[in-house]
Amino acid sequence: MLNKSFCVFVCCVLICAFSVLSERSYARDGRPVITVKDALGRTVELYRFPKRIVSTVPSNTELLYDLGLKDKVIAVTKHCKKTCDIAGKEIIGGWADPAIADKIARLKPDLVLAFGGLQTPLAEELEKKGIPVFVFFPRTVDETLEQILLVGALTDTKACARRIVLRCRKNLRKIERRWAQILPLERPRCLRLMSTQAMVIGKGSFQSDIIARAGGRNVFEDIREDYPVVSLEEVRRRDPDVIILNRDDTKTACEWFMRQEGWNQLRAARSKRIFSISCDYICHPNSRIDKTVRIIHEMLYGKGSG
Repeated sequence: MLNKSFCVFVCCVLICAFSVLSERSYARDGRPVITVKDALGRTVELYRFPKRIVSTVPSNTELLYDLGLKDKVIAVTKHCKKTCDIAGKEIIGGWADPAIADKIARLKPDLVLAFGGLQTPLAEELEKKGIPVFVFFPRTVDETLEQILLVGALTDTKACARRIVLRCRKNLRKIERRWAQILPLERPRCLRLMSTQAMVIGKGSFQSDIIARAGGRNVFEDIREDYPVVSLEEVRRRDPDVIILNRDDTKTACEWFMRQEGWNQLRAARSKRIFSISCDYICHPNSRIDKTVRIIHEMLYGKGSG
């Protein structure tokens, strides 16, 4: 019969070994478990998979939830409540609030999922505080899907991320087959109007690629800037076939548009081809982008087209 002290010793050794093996699933000999490049080209290293995640924009919150990470998201913005259940989450403020860096730092997250553009300085500030930040900032539909896979790798949800991307690609191929035989010059010319000051989308915005994947053409795709402001005269000169707004209700959006001085003379207004899609879709590049492309496609060609 084994000595009792020896049995205790063996048990302790096994427990220690298990602890080391478990820890090495997070940090292998001091090396990161995952290293990726984010949309800004920054190197993001994690020494263990995150259990405390902060999301700084609604589209990122939706993505994290779709990856099955709702319970690991500890903080979100006040804007996230429109499309996500944020009960029990810390509210860090608005997505453009300059004070959120300090609020995030106090939460000691393992990972922050931020967005590019206005939040680039936020990512840099948090990085200086030693907080890992991945900046999600796609310029196209394909880049959106590629960055979903990177977030899946960072959060140990690779399998789920792959399923999402495969679903999106399958649905996008179905949509493309509906308009692929239409000659480029015959595809609807679209104006994505962001404001009455004629803020539109240029080629640098992922929204321009969404329109292209839906079978349309962005009338300002020759401008490389993301969101240029142009003159009404320039809009009149290009005279789009379709105008896309981003309010929740199309009827209200169209009434608002027709009240703006000068806009009702455009071809799209005269032919009543003014549509609106919620910003919850058109402004959110993430795991639901295939649905956004389908909505835009149906605006351009009608439901059940093809």
